[in-house]
Amino acid sequence: MKAWKISGSIVLLIWMIVAAVIWFRNVDGAGVIQTFQIKELTLLIWCICAIPVIIGYIIWLIVLKRR
Repeated sequence: MKAWKISGSIVLLIWMIVAAVIWFRNVDGAGVIQTFQIKELTLLIWCICAIPVIIGYIIWLIVLKRR
């Protein structure tokens, strides 16, 4: 259970740092100026990519609770 909490905290911290970088950058890697709408769309895609990770952590928690 301790490993689950530590790894979950690390993943959450990394996710939040990447989300902050996405939100506060003015120009992306291709040189495109980031408007509010593009930032929202990029964060939405980032959240969708996080869903499988969250599901994996929930499954891992259920397995740990059954032991």
